[in-house]
Amino acid sequence: MKIHLIIDHPDPNSFNHAIMNAFIQGIDTTRHSLDILDLNADNFNPIMSKDEITDYNNGECFDPKVKEYQLRLQSAEYLVMFFPIWWMVMPARLKGWMDKVLLPGFAFTKGADPEPLLTHITTAAIFTTTAVSDEAHRKDFNNALHWVLCKGTLNFVGIANTQWLNFGETGITSHEKHKEWLEFVQNFAQKL
Repeated sequence: MKIHLIIDHPDPNSFNHAIMNAFIQGIDTTRHSLDILDLNADNFNPIMSKDEITDYNNGECFDPKVKEYQLRLQSAEYLVMFFPIWWMVMPARLKGWMDKVLLPGFAFTKGADPEPLLTHITTAAIFTTTAVSDEAHRKDFNNALHWVLCKGTLNFVGIANTQWLNFGETGITSHEKHKEWLEFVQNFAQKL
């Protein structure tokens, strides 16, 4: 299976990167191939310009990275995302990736009643971190990421089977708990 990993965290020493590395360690590379996109290392510009807005309606983008990212997404069968939750949702680069890459005519059909076009991606796994507890994020913040990313964006483009795993209170959790979480992620990947 072709697995496309996307990470959005500016610090390569972050716990988000540790989670991604644990996932990679768990993957059986004799059965799966990995394509890793680090939006920060790639210096992806998430800001959509006035000209890009005009092109968006035509399903086009003049950012040369967008076509590359689309080709990588087209060859994927399984999508995995790693990022911290900032202000209830994903960081800017990942949001910009969605704005610029998931274009009409590529991710969904154009017209009044759009149909999803990324149905070849059977599943998405989302691994996130929050400063607040997982329970607080889901309850007090109305499960925002679930609605925005899983039920909203990914479902809209055809990735209906999503699993979101959030590690809460990451900054104050013990080293032992971090280790336990990383082992969980590695085991999760081994089962694919």
